[in-house]
Amino acid sequence: MEPDSEQKAEASFLLRAGNLASGTFNANIEDKERKIAFVVICVSIFLSGFLYTYLIPLVPSYHLITGAYFSTAEVALLFASYSFGAAMGTPLTLFLAGHVKCWMMIATAQVVFFFNCIMFMAGSSFPILFLSRTIGGVGSTFLQSGAIAMLDSLYPSSERGNRFVMVYFCGGFGLTMGPLIGGSLSADGAFIPCLLAALALAGVFSLVMMYLRDNEAEFTKLEPLGPHVRDQQTLLSLASLILVSATVAFSEVILPLHLNVAFATTASALGGLLMIAAIAFIFVANVAALVSEKINRNVMMGAGLACNGVAFLALFSPESLAVEVVPVMLLGCSASVVYTGVFLRMVDSVGQGDARSPALQQLSFFAHNIGAFIGPAVLGASVHMFGLEAAAYTYGTLAIAAGVAVGWYAKRTASIDDEPTVNASALVDFQLLFTL
Repeated sequence: MEPDSEQKAEASFLLRAGNLASGTFNANIEDKERKIAFVVICVSIFLSGFLYTYLIPLVPSYHLITGAYFSTAEVALLFASYSFGAAMGTPLTLFLAGHVKCWMMIATAQVVFFFNCIMFMAGSSFPILFLSRTIGGVGSTFLQSGAIAMLDSLYPSSERGNRFVMVYFCGGFGLTMGPLIGGSLSADGAFIPCLLAALALAGVFSLVMMYLRDNEAEFTKLEPLGPHVRDQQTLLSLASLILVSATVAFSEVILPLHLNVAFATTASALGGLLMIAAIAFIFVANVAALVSEKINRNVMMGAGLACNGVAFLALFSPESLAVEVVPVMLLGCSASVVYTGVFLRMVDSVGQGDARSPALQQLSFFAHNIGAFIGPAVLGASVHMFGLEAAAYTYGTLAIAAGVAVGWYAKRTASIDDEPTVNASALVDFQLLFTL
């Protein structure tokens, strides 16, 4: 086979791959079951985002909540354990592909989230709390895999894009409300937020068992990972994901500690500040998607990474909490630019139209969670050993350098100047992964 024929065959394979792990639309599902399934997915994904972020404003006083002092490294590891579980859940999800139905994945995620809440409410030692957050991360992987496949079976392609937008909004709303609710209900530590989440999970689990057990949508096998892993552009995108998620996750741990020391900031004020960053992230994603049609997407990724590093350095400069809003917003906006650029480049690698690559989604989710674990874990340890300023300025400088390197690569590589092939529904599919 000639080289051009091989390239066309691989492109054709990637174009068709989106149908392999996504469920086929089933027109025989009753309207009531369809509505209940959609509500269950929306509520579950909201709770997934909430369970990730509600802990952020509680970080500074966590030693008071548990009755034991946790070092900076331990607090960072505790926060990062959710992403560690999500990353470890990806191989398990790939193993289960082809053997389970979607409702089983969703129900399992809800049970895991429930035990995550109960363990965190009752636990006081570091190992128990770490295990609690870790299994919650595993549940998030199960949820996003089963939810996406079930949505494909519930709605025809003409309606699927709008439904993904609604689900994406629920996930973003959970990420946004997590810090605000967690900070506002911080008088008893994590007890009240976890209790509310556990009650909601019990309710949606009951709906699954009563109405969705007969749903036949399957989480089928994914296409091979090889064509994606061998693609240099995909590897660059995955590396960018790791870097930006590491920066954001580290900021979510170290910023509350810094503000508590510098300004004696309350948990509710911290929650409000971080909610602003989440809102900025969601809003800028749509703007960045429009801008990406006019400029090279790798240049956009590089600029976003460099700005993300600048924002990270600026977090430790303001002399008042009011001024701190500016670098926090810049951090959310720049991270959104990077994520959007990465999503669009990955969708471009799949092909035209509504085609999606479930395997590429899993790789993206894995890279995101690896970064969200490495950032707090490694940098939290460096802050513990070398101090905040040394760790922060070193990492911020490296992040800026990485952004410049990506921008240089964008200008040097001719193949990335191809015409974009993304559409709105494909972008939503990829953004959905990072609301979990």
